[in-house]
Order: sequence, then C-alpha cells, then structure tokens
Amino acid sequence: MSEANTATVSGHTIAGVPGRFVLDARTNHVITDSRFGPGESIRAGELLLSALVSCAMANIEATATESGYTVSGVRVSATHVRGVADPTRYDHTRVTVWVHGVDRTVAETLVARFTETCPIYNTVRRGSGIELELCTD
Repeated sequence: MSEANTATVSGHTIAGVPGRFVLDARTNHVITDSRFGPGESIRAGELLLSALVSCAMANIEATATESGYTVSGVRVSATHVRGVADPTRYDHTRVTVWVHGVDRTVAETLVARFTETCPIYNTVRRGSGIELELCTD
C-alpha cells in the first residue's frame, strides 16, 4: 500500500478538559470537542462533513482545471441528520454544490466526476467495512 493512498489521524485527550481532544494528521493539529465537551471546537460529525466538502471542492476545482473550464468559484455545503430510530448512525446526508462561472451542463459534468471518483463521498454513500483494534497498557 503506497503512502499516497494511506491517511492516518491520531488523537489524545487534554488533561482537565473533558470532551476536548487534539487530533494529529502529519504535522497538522486540530482541536475538537465531543458533543459533551465545551462546544467551542469542531465536532466529529462536522469533521466528517468537512472531509466531504473539502473533497468536493478539491475534486471539482482540479477537474475544471484539467478540462480547461474557467470556474470562478466553488461553494459546497453538507448537512446530515443523526438517526432518530438509531442514533448510532446518520439517517441522511445532503451535499449542495454551487459552481460559478460555467453553465449548468459543465457544472453537472464537474459534479458527476466528483461523485464518481471521491472516496469520501462514495464511502458515505455506500458504506464500507471497518476494523477496530483495542490496545491497553
């Protein structure tokens, strides 16, 4: 497995601040809160949506450039609804995309490429397997 195809994020708690965490990805650090934490920082579900939004913008922008389309801007919004019957999952995720500077046909082509190729979008759309390993002291 190549390093380009692998992403790793690790995290740890912050002493004295229940529900607040530091996440590390390469040399980047993000402070997050759980829904039971202070509520000042981005939460896990929002990070999931952030990954989806970021992937959409990067994919659309790159495809436009590769295809020679002059896009003047891309804006993406994503929301999800936590399950009522099963709060351990999200019942619905909605992504809204605005592509500025091109006609609707080109915008549809760019968005189709995103939905065809983005691993984050397709993991959310189809689900995937997950493996959990527990380590103790």
